[in-house]
Formats: sequence, structure tokens, C-alpha cells
Amino acid sequence: MSKDDTTRELEKLRADVAALSDARREAASAPAEPQQSAPDDSKSDAAVPAEQKTQLEELGDLLQEEIRDLPTITCLTVFSLGILMGRLMR
Repeated sequence: MSKDDTTRELEKLRADVAALSDARREAASAPAEPQQSAPDDSKSDAAVPAEQKTQLEELGDLLQEEIRDLPTITCLTVFSLGILMGRLMR
């Protein structure tokens, strides 16, 4: 990344932070609405039927099962190689 790219990205991030800060202040100054009772979300993942799980949750579960049995050093090596390949393919 060149210095100009970094400067532009930093300015963009500062503008985003300012916008979020303004939105947060507006939300805090808005009158509080009465809260409705939320449904009980104390169910575990096992109690939720498979049809209702999102694809991302399913992928996370599958990866967790696969990685749990592998040695830590192997996982770190594969992860590092993935990052290296991603950087080299830019």
C-alpha cells in the first residue's frame, strides 16, 4: 500500500467513526420506547432443529468438528499457508 492509499483509507475510517458516533448520540438522545418481552433465547444449539440453522452456523460446526481432532501445530501451519497464499495472489 502506498502512503496515499493509507492516508485515504485513514480518512475514510475517521469519517466512518464520526458517522457512527453521531448515530450513537442520536440513539442515546431519542426517547426510550417501551421494550417488548423478547422470546426466551436460552435454547442450546442442540435443541434448535437443523432446518433452522444458517449455513454459516453449519459450516462453523463442521469446521470445529474437523479441527478438534487435528494437532494445533498442523492447524496453525495450514492457516499460515492460507494467509501467505492469499497475500501472494493479490
